[in-house]
Amino acid sequence: MAFAKICKVDQENRQFKTDWTERYCFFLPDHNSAKPTCLICMQTVAVIKADNLKRHFNSIHAASFNANYPEKSDQRKQKIASMLTSYKHSVLTMCKTTSAQESATAASLHVSWKLARAKKPFADAELIKQCAIDMAAEVLNQEEPIKKEVVELLKQVPLSANTATRRVEVLAEECFSSLLTDLRKTEAFSLAIDSSCDRTDMEQLSVFARFFDGKSFREELLCFISLPGRTTREIIFNELTQFFERNGLDVSKIVSVVTDGAPSMVGHRQGLISRLSTVNPALLAFHCIIHKSVLCAKLCGKMKETMDTVTRLVNFVRESSSLQHRLFRPLLEEMSAEHKDLLLHNDIRWLSKGRVLERVCDLRDELVSFLSSLQSQKASDFLSFLTDNKVISDVTFLCDIMSHLNHLNLRLQGKNHTVADMYEAIEAFRSKLHLLERDIHGRKLHFPRLREHCEKNKMQEDPAMKDFVSRLAENFKEIFESSPKLSADILLFVRQPFSVSADGQWTAEAKKLVPSIDEAALQMEILEMGTSDLLKAQHKDALVSDFWINVVPQARFKNTRDIAMLLLTMFPSTYICESAFSSMNAIKSQDRNRLSDSHLGQCLRIATTEYKPDIRKVASSRRSHFSH
Repeated sequence: MAFAKICKVDQENRQFKTDWTERYCFFLPDHNSAKPTCLICMQTVAVIKADNLKRHFNSIHAASFNANYPEKSDQRKQKIASMLTSYKHSVLTMCKTTSAQESATAASLHVSWKLARAKKPFADAELIKQCAIDMAAEVLNQEEPIKKEVVELLKQVPLSANTATRRVEVLAEECFSSLLTDLRKTEAFSLAIDSSCDRTDMEQLSVFARFFDGKSFREELLCFISLPGRTTREIIFNELTQFFERNGLDVSKIVSVVTDGAPSMVGHRQGLISRLSTVNPALLAFHCIIHKSVLCAKLCGKMKETMDTVTRLVNFVRESSSLQHRLFRPLLEEMSAEHKDLLLHNDIRWLSKGRVLERVCDLRDELVSFLSSLQSQKASDFLSFLTDNKVISDVTFLCDIMSHLNHLNLRLQGKNHTVADMYEAIEAFRSKLHLLERDIHGRKLHFPRLREHCEKNKMQEDPAMKDFVSRLAENFKEIFESSPKLSADILLFVRQPFSVSADGQWTAEAKKLVPSIDEAALQMEILEMGTSDLLKAQHKDALVSDFWINVVPQARFKNTRDIAMLLLTMFPSTYICESAFSSMNAIKSQDRNRLSDSHLGQCLRIATTEYKPDIRKVASSRRSHFSH
């Protein structure tokens, strides 16, 4: 039995004929997928076909319409033209209203985006709106018609606190959607994980992802998870894996994780890393390089006692009495001191010790004068401390050595640092320590405060100072060489690919890191790169990441590029998490401590992201309406 062919209307390309308007009072609107529409009742027919239009007109409108407006008469033509004009006018009015509403929504989104980027409260949106209205009124004072129109437009922009909250939710979701899209497409990414308490003692887990999006390396907030109870490895692991499952992310794509070294993170049996390694055995775990460098510089013995005394001295002047602090600051102004006040020590802040010691050394004379005017026993004890030249030599030594450590710390801080860059900085500092160890018993070129103090008081340095520098060098060696995750050659390869040997052991390590590469082909590519004068010339002027992304051809050097891109994907420190916690404290301030955890995460995502949502596209996709 033969089956009849099914008629597909969308493939027939039927055309609307202009004479149907006068005969059947139908027209075809000017937009995509338009259907013939009756000018009398505004009903539509599904198919552009004369019989359908005729059937509708004859069954519903023919009797009354033809009686009042005979066919081919001027009255009929004028009536149809009038109905067409009325329809176009109503459509134009609707389009203008919709366009104005979308513009108001877009303006509202722009303001909410700027507020979230600046870490400001949602309620400030209404203040910005009022400021904009007042500015327009003042600037356009002489242009009354324009002024009235502009002010009315600004008043229509919805910027209440609730509206700003909803706008931030939408914008954060748009950024998160872009991030998920890129992460699903990328071949590998690394994580930086850290936790900290917010203003309300809620533990917040910050997880950042670093990946290559096809054009550049990105560092983006992956998730910000609240941990209301205990923060054990099982709880953190379950929260993290559930997040990955909900959002369709592959745990096996994680190449490395960097943490602050807390037991819940790196414990052999109880740590998050060990739990993640059961899911992804190839995972590399790193202890934050900045945290490790700070651990190397922990004070002990005589130096710790000196630092503690300096801290107590600062606290005595600044914190023991408000009156005492108020009297100290005018004294500094009177004596034309270099600084306006002392700095408080905070052991959590990496640069704190060096800054506190520098300020005490610079204000030593002013402190002696101030303490001499006080009558308490504590003031007398601290005065004895500041006037003891032997003790002050230890203070100046600590000030000098801490300045070198602070210089290293500042070099390690910042976004978009690679593992190779930071290990290079560590190796450079280790070399400097050997120089400092020799210099302290010599000319003291690198200990300017200690040298000045010793020359002024005609005294020698304490042998304990050299022991401190020697111990510092040993600590750096022990901590950074005890269990290296990456060899020196493979790190050198990323920075100086022309300086490594093709037949070295590092190629075997590269094979372990990226099992998919061909080790034999990798060695051949290294030799070929070493003979390329063009690549060498371009390498001199390019950043490490730019060289591997834009200069090295993917087709010609596939294996070398794959291993380099994997190493560049790795996070070297948790600096970005620490920076996010500073933003968290600015967002969830003391005056804004009732901010919900979800809104805190959304504000933090906008404040830290490099994505820029298409505001107009977002506005057009939303239901726009004027509001307060």
